[in-house]
Amino acid sequence: MSKQTRVIGASILGTAIVAALSAFAAGHIGEGGTALTQAKVAAINTAATGTGADASPASSTHLTTLLPAAPAAQAGFDRFIIKYKDDAVAARSRTAMIGAMGNAVARAGIRAAAGGAVEVRHLRRMGVGADVVKLGRALDRVETETLLALLRSDPSVQYAQPDLRLQRLDFVPDDTRYELQWHYLDNAAGIRAPKAWDLSRGAGIKVAVLDTGYLDHQDLGANIVPGYDFISDVAIANDGDGRDADAHDPGDWEGSERSSFHGTHVAGTIAAVTNNAKGLAGVAFDAKVMPVRVLGTGGGDLSDIADAITWASGGAVDGMEVNADPAEVINMSLGGAGTCSSTPALQAAIDGAISRGVTVVVAAGNNGADAANFTPASCPGVITVGAHGSNGARSYFSNYGNTVTLSAPGGDASGSADANDRWIWSLGNSGTTTPVASPDGDRVVGMIGTSMASPHIAGVVALMQTAAVAAGQPALTPAQVRYILRKTARPFVVAPPASTPMGAGMVDATAAVLAARTPVPTNPSTLLTNRVALNGLAGAIGEGLMFEVTLPAGRPSLNLRTYGGSGDVTLYVSPEIKPSTVLYDRKSDKFGNGEAVVYSYPQAGTYYVYVVGAKAFAGVSVMATY
Repeated sequence: MSKQTRVIGASILGTAIVAALSAFAAGHIGEGGTALTQAKVAAINTAATGTGADASPASSTHLTTLLPAAPAAQAGFDRFIIKYKDDAVAARSRTAMIGAMGNAVARAGIRAAAGGAVEVRHLRRMGVGADVVKLGRALDRVETETLLALLRSDPSVQYAQPDLRLQRLDFVPDDTRYELQWHYLDNAAGIRAPKAWDLSRGAGIKVAVLDTGYLDHQDLGANIVPGYDFISDVAIANDGDGRDADAHDPGDWEGSERSSFHGTHVAGTIAAVTNNAKGLAGVAFDAKVMPVRVLGTGGGDLSDIADAITWASGGAVDGMEVNADPAEVINMSLGGAGTCSSTPALQAAIDGAISRGVTVVVAAGNNGADAANFTPASCPGVITVGAHGSNGARSYFSNYGNTVTLSAPGGDASGSADANDRWIWSLGNSGTTTPVASPDGDRVVGMIGTSMASPHIAGVVALMQTAAVAAGQPALTPAQVRYILRKTARPFVVAPPASTPMGAGMVDATAAVLAARTPVPTNPSTLLTNRVALNGLAGAIGEGLMFEVTLPAGRPSLNLRTYGGSGDVTLYVSPEIKPSTVLYDRKSDKFGNGEAVVYSYPQAGTYYVYVVGAKAFAGVSVMATY
């Protein structure tokens, strides 16, 4: 990996930067789980009565562009996550668990370098009830697959997986030009934040940023609340110790690489201090950031990340006090190869967070590939964010596919004729390894990647939650947040082809905040996008899943269908009102899952699709075509 930093002094760009910032400032116009606490509701309602002062960040005399290289693929695994079933002896006895693991290693034919038995060491019990174990040497991929196959064949094992090392998801562009926060404005590809700020600035909401930690930065410090350092492996921690309450970022340099200070850039997009005559603005600048350090040199271990999700959302982790004031939103601008189904410990942590009412936002990844093959981007329940550039088209590096919920600005080194619009601007530091103390080390930094897109959405979610409560509505559940984001997304300027779907479109902060102020269905339907299948539907006999499609005017037909998988489903459809098994406009009830309802010359509007199990079903797809 190689990283480059370029600093341009005020003598070269100062005037242009001041002009850009002045123009920016002028645009400012004065699932279940627990809801927001009463104290937070009161704080939101108090803040909502503000008058909407203009944000006027002054220019920085130092602009930096950081170009971090893509990480190498993980070559070997010495740490594993194993969860035994509750009634298994190994679930209750650490000695039995280590013995069972050692037996599996021996049966897999895995030996130490000297030819003896491989050491098996228990590291800790995770918040989801699984155990993290470390072997005396790293296994190659063939040895790893052999060991996992043996473990998974044991009927007492609920799941077993490698403790993957996930990476921050920034990107390596070849461009070094500068521009400032076009990505917030009401333009072709911005999130349209200024009008949303008239109604909400995110007061009373806390966003947990699971990343490299944070820096003391004069444009961020006032919005930081206590977090935690979850990195347990001292070898990658770079701070000389393991888990502790200090979430500061000591740098993630390695060899000749420079440090990214990635977590500070992400946190700045979410909640940089605004209207303070310095630096840049944040999307939800009255919200607070809880820094949770999970990424060090070379990335971070999945077991640490899963525990961090549990803790940040208010769940219990062995050896730690429960977080008494958890986050309402979690942002993870990180990921790695592998489907979420292959990382059940991570999914369990995400499920726990969602059950506690916390919205989990993740980056889709920068491989230019289907996000279904990456984690946590493919995890059910998360809001997976792709990236677009200033031209309103998919950033060429952004992952895509049916698991992507919607898109946000992530920059694009080739997506704009004006190189100044190719970056996402936020906060960083001039240090090449360890950070330079604030304010001397404070910098304005340009980065590109889905890492930059994800915090835009996390910030918008904070705006939505504040707006909902201030308008007298209940706090939004994660399902309601997803529904609003998809329902209010606007079309891409350059529509992605059917082979690279990017969810519902580009985020629209103003529309999302306005929608959050109105009643939202408690069990909202899932939005269908034209010609994009939603796969993997499953349910019991009699269980139903509701979908909706917004049909534009002038379409000659509307085809609604299910297909694939096992079992048997029935399809019920109605325009404008949600159908049931007894009240519907049209129905398809063939044997199996090949159901279809077709409207010729249909009226424009909303059509609801209800998929109900005539028998238990799994792996079914639903799609709307018009």
